[in-house]
Amino acid sequence: MRGKTPPTEPLTGRERRHLVIGTALVAVLIVAGAVAWALFDHRPDYSRSENGCVAVLSAGSMGGQQQRACGEQAQQWCHTVSAQQDALSLKVQQECRRAGIQP
Repeated sequence: MRGKTPPTEPLTGRERRHLVIGTALVAVLIVAGAVAWALFDHRPDYSRSENGCVAVLSAGSMGGQQQRACGEQAQQWCHTVSAQQDALSLKVQQECRRAGIQP
């Protein structure tokens, strides 16, 4: 019958020590993983204008929307809005300058 029911005796000092060490080890591993992920996460940030790509956040029918263009499309977009003076065009012009694209 041994092993079929949960133990009813309190944990011994050694068992408690192993439980504390195991819990601490798991906590340290979780913290180390979170720190490593934060330090070494080098995914590109698609919300910034840089390296020949233009990204603009504007109002849309469903809320804010991001418009993004790179390379030749970005150059054409910057050229198209260079003579316009509406709010979106001014924002695109600013982001074009930030991306290093001159009209």
